[in-house]
Amino acid sequence: MVQQFAATAAVDRALGESQALLEAGQVRQAITVLEQAGRQTLHPAIAQRLVDVRVEAFGRMSWPDAPPQWPPPHDGRYAHEQGFPEIDLAQLDVGALKAGVFGKGGLIVRGLMPPDVVTTMRGNIDRTLEARRQAVMAQTTPDTAVWFNRSEKVRGGPVQLDKDNSNRYSNSGSVWCADSPVMSLALTQFYRDLGLPQLLAQYFGEAAVLSVRKWVLRCITPNNGSEAGWHQDGRFLGDPDIRTVNLWIALTDCGSGAAAPGIELVGENNGTLYATGTAGADFDWTVSQAVVDEVTRTHPTAVPAFRAGDAIFFDHFNLHRTAFGTDHTRNRYAIESWFFAGSSAPHKQQPLVL
Repeated sequence: MVQQFAATAAVDRALGESQALLEAGQVRQAITVLEQAGRQTLHPAIAQRLVDVRVEAFGRMSWPDAPPQWPPPHDGRYAHEQGFPEIDLAQLDVGALKAGVFGKGGLIVRGLMPPDVVTTMRGNIDRTLEARRQAVMAQTTPDTAVWFNRSEKVRGGPVQLDKDNSNRYSNSGSVWCADSPVMSLALTQFYRDLGLPQLLAQYFGEAAVLSVRKWVLRCITPNNGSEAGWHQDGRFLGDPDIRTVNLWIALTDCGSGAAAPGIELVGENNGTLYATGTAGADFDWTVSQAVVDEVTRTHPTAVPAFRAGDAIFFDHFNLHRTAFGTDHTRNRYAIESWFFAGSSAPHKQQPLVL
């Protein structure tokens, strides 16, 4: 559990130095100073300021022109594999990522997050959801404020404030990671230790950014026998020229054969956004079962079995939904991190400099 910290000279020094660098136009240096301070002390003031600076930094940075060819070529190494290719973390490189996402619609990486980190992240999601519930009910305490504290620079309403049958805010659902500065700091440290910014820079041909609205902590409860809506995230993002990749990390054993709901995905990537809201669709943002049936005549669906710590990469063209079974008994925890090429990141998603 993160404790409240008293202000220290080191914290004040880092905050002051970062602000001076930001005002001087040295945006990435300003972020680096705060990240380095955050490794020394998980101080709430450092974590909160990092969210603010990441939001502000995007508008201060210059971005290159988009590459002339997108999607880029790949080596087709998984062309003869059935379903989504699977690799271990040690095999993850830009060639594998491109061949998986562009060639097969996704790439599963086993053991991406170590077990001790998984346990910590799952517990912290519980703390964040509880802190959000208390904030909505005006019951925030100093301890819970560490876990849920919205930046004044963040726009829009909180995501998916799930309610129980008594119309009270619950401890499940989804919450923006940016609304939990301590979790944001912990996750970006994990991404750096993983080498993810460098990998994504190779993938996009430029630096990657996150976004407020597409960086989400999830705790999904069993909903046995229900059906979730088929969708493509490209329908929500609004810019046809975006370049994306999503890193979805399971924090619970889930999917095929597990006690927690997984994710059902169509294994193809032909760069098509399918019609939504047509006859039979439950909502105007979902793809109807009739359209899905047509697509899956040649590209079947899969409900991969994930162990806690496994992950899958896919992009905004992927057609997917939550996979509810009929005998689930456990909640499914997951972290969803959508990354965008900085030059084409949709502004309405509020980009965050990584």
